[in-house]
Amino acid sequence: MMRIFAKRFLLLLILGVIMCLSIFLQVQVVKADVLQSINDVSVEIASPDNQPVNTSQIQLRWLSVPPVNGGIISYDIEKSTNGGLTFVPLTNITDLAWMDNVPNYSNVIYRLRSKETVGETTTVSSYSRPVNVYPPSVNVHDNYMSNTNLCKTCHITHNGETAQLLNEPTASAVCLTCHEGLTNSKYDVTNGYTRTAGGIARSLGGAFAHNGVEGDPWNGASTTSAHSFDETTAVSAPGGMNVNQTMGCTTCHSAHGTGNYRMLRSTITVPTAPNTLTSINISVVAGAKTDDPSVGETPVYISGMETLCQSCHADYTAAAGAGGSGPGTPLGSQHGTPGMFRHPVNIAPAEKALTTTLPLEGTSITRDNTDKMMCLTCHYSHGSLVKDTNISTVVAGDGTSIETKVSSNLKRLEGMNVCQDCHKK
Repeated sequence: MMRIFAKRFLLLLILGVIMCLSIFLQVQVVKADVLQSINDVSVEIASPDNQPVNTSQIQLRWLSVPPVNGGIISYDIEKSTNGGLTFVPLTNITDLAWMDNVPNYSNVIYRLRSKETVGETTTVSSYSRPVNVYPPSVNVHDNYMSNTNLCKTCHITHNGETAQLLNEPTASAVCLTCHEGLTNSKYDVTNGYTRTAGGIARSLGGAFAHNGVEGDPWNGASTTSAHSFDETTAVSAPGGMNVNQTMGCTTCHSAHGTGNYRMLRSTITVPTAPNTLTSINISVVAGAKTDDPSVGETPVYISGMETLCQSCHADYTAAAGAGGSGPGTPLGSQHGTPGMFRHPVNIAPAEKALTTTLPLEGTSITRDNTDKMMCLTCHYSHGSLVKDTNISTVVAGDGTSIETKVSSNLKRLEGMNVCQDCHKK
């Protein structure tokens, strides 16, 4: 009897050990089932002879992802034409290249992910970085490994004018070789133009230094206020602690690209200021739709824009009901002037039964008033062309008119119409 009991006990013990090992091994396999994300996507743009008019052929290429469990690797390809708000699945293939036909001067974002299938089980990787395409031109701020000639657009090996081997005296001057006028890029930041399939439209960022041209997209208006970007003039950021700092294009943008909208920097450092400014982990998710050529680009702001602006304008990003530079932060901790309040950001007009035509930030498909206010709701990022009540006209001794106090504070609408657009008093 004892022998039978001992055998049964030993058998149960062995079965228990086997079950424990099987559970342990399964856990280990699950932990190991992590596929490599695709981060080496290159883009080629061509216009073959048989290509439809005003359309470019886009070819995406990427490196193979090795299987983890000996399965079959395939690749999902998705596409967004609304600035990254939504993505549409296009195909699942096992090849390492894929072609698409895209209208010229449209903004398209692709993303890819790898999948491994073993029997009936499929393991999916995370998505690749956003792959931005702006046909018919190649994006010179990305895609270097597949087209190393892009480097010479900004750099020169033996005769550089700066320590970074730039082919111009400053980084901003390099930027303007493509972005002043509409010769090498569809974005003209000086005049605030964006080339579209229908012609020329207003740029979403406004204009740095536009002199009025009758009949142009700005209806003959001139720039009345703008961010400094000449890298030589020291400026102070309103609502910030940093004074006497210089700015340039690369203060806000990264020439070699980031995962952020418009290549906005993920880290901002202003070492020229007495109080050295450093902001890290800046994440801006946004895009621009081009589905209506008659109006140019339509912004799609999703999240994070205020994190960039508050790098310099720290005290202007008060939360709803707060009197400081962030949730629960008193104003006095920033500037020693307690008792002052700022209009909040990150609050939806719908919360106060308001409506607006100004751009908001959020994820609603309809882009309605449940989305939230941000800095760009009221302000342009580059420069404003609206006249303000701060502008007065005087008559000089020779009888000519002179405008003084030219400052519109980067506002989108004349006077205080940015207030009236929501509050409608």
